[in-house]
Amino acid sequence: MNFAQLRAFYAVAQHGTFSAAAQALSVSQPAVTQHVRALEEAIGNRLFHRRGSGVELTPDGVDLLPHIHQIIKGLEDVAARIEGGKELRTGHLTVGLCSPHVAMPLIRRFRMTRPGIHIDTRMSNTGTLLDLVSQQRVDVAVVTLTEPRDDLYCHRLVGQEVLVVVPVDHRWSGREAIGIDELQDQPFILREAGSMTRQIFERALADKNIRIRPELVLASREAVKEAVANDLGLGIVLDKELGNDERLVGLRIAGASVAANEYLIAHPEVSDLGAVREFISSAQHGPTDELVE
Repeated sequence: MNFAQLRAFYAVAQHGTFSAAAQALSVSQPAVTQHVRALEEAIGNRLFHRRGSGVELTPDGVDLLPHIHQIIKGLEDVAARIEGGKELRTGHLTVGLCSPHVAMPLIRRFRMTRPGIHIDTRMSNTGTLLDLVSQQRVDVAVVTLTEPRDDLYCHRLVGQEVLVVVPVDHRWSGREAIGIDELQDQPFILREAGSMTRQIFERALADKNIRIRPELVLASREAVKEAVANDLGLGIVLDKELGNDERLVGLRIAGASVAANEYLIAHPEVSDLGAVREFISSAQHGPTDELVE
């Protein structure tokens, strides 16, 4: 068992295919396959189920993953301390993105000071990213939460609120806010169930016993905004996700609690190691005005 085998296993677990892992590690796919097979032989158990073009972790792989994640981050941390005090020059970091508008300034800031760190990204909703960080399949993530999680490292970045999005020619488009009671029976384009934006909105509706008419469920905020622009229904987004689309207008929701926060999260067992530690430090000590429109 060696470090190359551990890193190959972790890369495949992160990216879901041997080819994507090879690309992330800048090695050949046969090399990744060979490393994973050697690790499986050393352990005496299969670590992946091969399913078509992708893979799934076996129960043994699931058990092994957090331990290997901690080993990799720990070795990166040791290398940094040996080579330059606490300065980290090389390494890998996987960043989960729920709100790119908040996450991208953080990544830009980090790359300015740590250009040798290779960054992979994973775009998904808050629910999925929480699971991936808990399983140590993603190093850090920017997610939307109403309050911090006790089981994860959480650093608050910036506040947001849910807006109702309407077409520019809608009868409400000249208003700044809409009462939550006015949403009764209105047609809505919703995000998928794992979306925190949807959860906050539906919680506010339930508190006031308001019922809407779901028209479509779409898997991204961009799809929601495009559907609203094409007059398929009203939508919901967080205020910093509205953007500058001249076809759309965002309205505050009066009479309801629809506030949220963007948090940088990490598993507590690796939050003080290697590239994870440096990314967190960059987020903590950098300016917050660049995260705000």
